[in-house]
Amino acid sequence: MEKRTFVLTSTFIGLAEMTAADQPQFQQWQQNEELRRLIDDHRIPTMEDQLNWFARVQQPDRQFFSLVTLPEEKLIGHGGFVEIDEEEGVATLRITIGSPDATGKGYGTEATALLTKYGFKDRGWKKIILKVLETNERAIGAYAKVGFVSVAKDVQDGKTVVTMQLLPS
Repeated sequence: MEKRTFVLTSTFIGLAEMTAADQPQFQQWQQNEELRRLIDDHRIPTMEDQLNWFARVQQPDRQFFSLVTLPEEKLIGHGGFVEIDEEEGVATLRITIGSPDATGKGYGTEATALLTKYGFKDRGWKKIILKVLETNERAIGAYAKVGFVSVAKDVQDGKTVVTMQLLPS
């Protein structure tokens, strides 16, 4: 196993630089029907799809990290930002806890807090937003613990999507 490079760490979670070596695990997790339902992506990506996604998240309007537990450095998911607008100081957060045995343990909340710390302190953003299915109550609870507040609801393809935002404290 290669040595990970950490960008930011907390007690139990580290934001590590994402590598090509992480992609097979991410692709494997996407085969889980429950995970695809929660993130509202019903396609099972091929390895080629996964590598194309990895290439896309390397672009300047995106910043993604692998999420690993500490101290054991077990890969449990990924998180980061899309639609980064440096001029306006706004980015959209995305996070996936893919490892089934890592859910319900507070890792998502801790990773969300680390990601927002990165956005506000390291990048100097003025606002972080996210979109989540209204039925994903566990994720909404984690986001609320970090301080995100609901600012809008929209119906898309018959599903209610909640937009939440967080401003620096």
